[in-house]
Amino acid sequence: MQASAGIEDCEDGMSVHPPIGTILDALTFRLARLAAVNHHTGSARFREAFGLSLNEWRVMGVVNALSPVTFGRIRDVLLMDKGQLSRVVKQLTARGVLRSTPTPKDARAVELSLTEVGSELHDEVLKITALRNEVVVETLTREECQEFMRILQKITAHNEQLSELAGLLK
Repeated sequence: MQASAGIEDCEDGMSVHPPIGTILDALTFRLARLAAVNHHTGSARFREAFGLSLNEWRVMGVVNALSPVTFGRIRDVLLMDKGQLSRVVKQLTARGVLRSTPTPKDARAVELSLTEVGSELHDEVLKITALRNEVVVETLTREECQEFMRILQKITAHNEQLSELAGLLK
């Protein structure tokens, strides 16, 4: 990993990021805006079609992908507030979507997995997610989309590593 450039290094003509004249030029702002636009659209669609919030869908998706998975691991993946995640897990459990079982190594901790109802719901919502993502990237070629996904993963991994070094992530 390269050392992060200091603020003073950003104006030396060697920067990778294009010049930032306003916040609207910043990559982080643009990514946050894209996420916000999709959050707004997705929240309405998932609530209407499935009675799910976007956070409930994300928890279901992570549980499905990593099952069985601990509460702490879900929180690490989603970077979600503990209280908020707890509420979402309780709602999904009460709805019969998630099941909670003690972990084999520590009975005080729990592992979460999808119930049969949860798996069926997950598969339906995943179909809509795939369609929504096709719409999001429809202005790209297949190669551009693959390259964007590769670059996004590279930037995400770098920033996770920086956050870990700063003690902000595990």
